[in-house]
This record gives sequence, structure tokens and C-alpha cells, in this order.
Amino acid sequence: MVNHLKINKIAESQNEYKIWETLLDDYIIGIGWTNDNTLIAALTSAGNFAVLNHQLQTKQHDIKAHTNGAISLAVSPKENNAVTTGQDGFMRLWDIESGKLLKEVKMQTLWVEHATWSFDGKYFAVSAGNTLKVFNKEGILIFEYDKHESTVSGIEWRSDSMAFATACYGGVRLFEIDKQQPYKFLEWKNSMLSLSWSPDDQYIACGTQDSRVHFFPLPYTDGADFEMNGYKGKVKILNWTNDAKYFLTNCWDEIVVWKFAGKSPQGQSPITLNGHLSKITQAEFQNRNTFLASGDDSGMVLFFDVEIGDKFITGIKLQNPISKIEWSADDNLLAVGTAHGEIIIMESPA
Repeated sequence: MVNHLKINKIAESQNEYKIWETLLDDYIIGIGWTNDNTLIAALTSAGNFAVLNHQLQTKQHDIKAHTNGAISLAVSPKENNAVTTGQDGFMRLWDIESGKLLKEVKMQTLWVEHATWSFDGKYFAVSAGNTLKVFNKEGILIFEYDKHESTVSGIEWRSDSMAFATACYGGVRLFEIDKQQPYKFLEWKNSMLSLSWSPDDQYIACGTQDSRVHFFPLPYTDGADFEMNGYKGKVKILNWTNDAKYFLTNCWDEIVVWKFAGKSPQGQSPITLNGHLSKITQAEFQNRNTFLASGDDSGMVLFFDVEIGDKFITGIKLQNPISKIEWSADDNLLAVGTAHGEIIIMESPA
């Protein structure tokens, strides 16, 4: 049951956790922290790449990164570099601190949809249409694959950064960084909309077109895959705790959390987190524990801890829909982006 009195109180209260707020030119589609937690890179749908210093409360850079709009942002986990992609057909590599463009690569199609860094920061992968390209951290191409059946819908790295997965219609491919062909194809005749590889490397999960979550246990044997259904809409938010014990998914105005803890959640009831009154747009665990933040299209941000229970602990109410949330590397701060271009930097309530 949703505690409407508590929700109304949050809606009428000031944001006691806010440190700083700034405004960019359009919908916030990407936010990333540098690993020293000082700078925030942000990307807007209009194509602007901004660098914010929350300690000085200044906008350090605001650069037109892509004409015709931007699509994705990925910040290196090890160095102050960021990759942006856009609707102009380019991947661009930036130095966050200086705002300098380090590298740009023209891709095969105008829409360059996905970018993601390996955990060790040595590589990043970018997809455009059915083509995947992997670069080293300097932006030098080391790998290319263009045999996907449809547009790549997700890219995820294995925890050791030596392998990665891609999803598209028909299944998931597994690649090793030193080989030019996939070493495994996990076939499932459905459109995969989202992709996540568990931190313990034991499961790959995909949200599918028919509002289910499909799991492939690894190492994979034929027939071992399973799925969870009953979702109220397509599942595009997938996120694990760092110990792979809990796995969260969106279910319209609810967060559905599956408990793994060394075994499959098949036959178990999930933990259902309630409190939102409209569609959830973002949800993310902290980097080191079971505390999480979630945002919805009414501007509500709620905080939960799945180890404590299924009720939200506290929350804040913003004026515009939540488009992005991102914890700092040390989990002490949260950056929240909105559909109207606001970025709010907050202390963690945990």
C-alpha cells in the first residue's frame, strides 16, 4: 500500500538534501561523475555536453557536442574522459576537465545509440544500427562487428573487462576482447530491449518486447534460461547490487526486486517497492550497498533500502519529470536530471 500521507508531506516540503542546482538547455539524457567525485559530465537531448563542478557550484564547460541532438553519454570509471554519441553519426571522446575534444569517429549510420566503458577503463564500446565498434581508451579502433540481425539494443561488459555482451532481436552475443567473432550466441526469438550482466558474471538479463525479463545463466547450457513475467509494461530499467544479491526492474509505478543470493529466484516472490504514483523513469542502487534511488515522470524521487523493507524511507519532489539519476562513486552524492534541463546535486539520505 502506498502511504499517501507521507507522499503528500514530501510534495509539500523543501528538498533538505539539495547542495546545488543548475539549468542546461534541454532534456537531460546522460549524467556521469568523475571517479574523484568532483566533476559531473552531463549531456542534453539538444546535443550540449556540459561539465559541472559541484564544489565550486559552477558550470565549467557547455559545449555543442552534436548537431541534430545527442543520444548517450558514458564516463570512464578510471580517468576524466567521456564518450558522447548523437544523431549526427559521430562518436566523440572528450577530456572532461579541459573540455577538449580528443577523438571523433564517423559511424555507419546517423543514429549512434549506445556507449559504455569497460570496468577497468581500458576500452569503450559504441553501437550504431547493427554495427558494434570497440575502441581503446585513446579512441583507437580495435574491434568491429556488423552481423547483428537488428539494431543493437544494449552493450554490457563482464566484470573482468575482457568480455562483453550485445543484445538485439533474436538473442545475446558474447565476445572476448581479443577475438573478432562472438564466442557464444544465446538465442531467444524475441526483441531484446535492455541488457544487464550480473556483477558475479553468473547471469545475463534482458527486458523483452512482450514485457518480460529473460535470464541466461552462465556458463550457459541449452534450456537453462528462464524468465519472469507479469510486468505492467516494457522492462527497460535493469540494475544489480554490487554483490549480485538483488536485481531491480521497473514495473510501471513499482520497482520489482528479485533476490538471487547464490541461486535462481525462480519460484520465489519478488520484493515490490511501492510509493510512486506515476511511471518510474529511473532507478539505481548505490555502488556499494542495497540503498537505492528512483524517480518518476511526476518529479518524485524516492529512496529505499531492500535490506530494510519494501517501504520508501524518504523522498523529494521536483517540478519536472525525472530523466536521469546517478550516484557518485563514493555514494555520498546523487545527481538528478530532469526533462526540462535541471540538474540537482544532493547529499545521500543514507
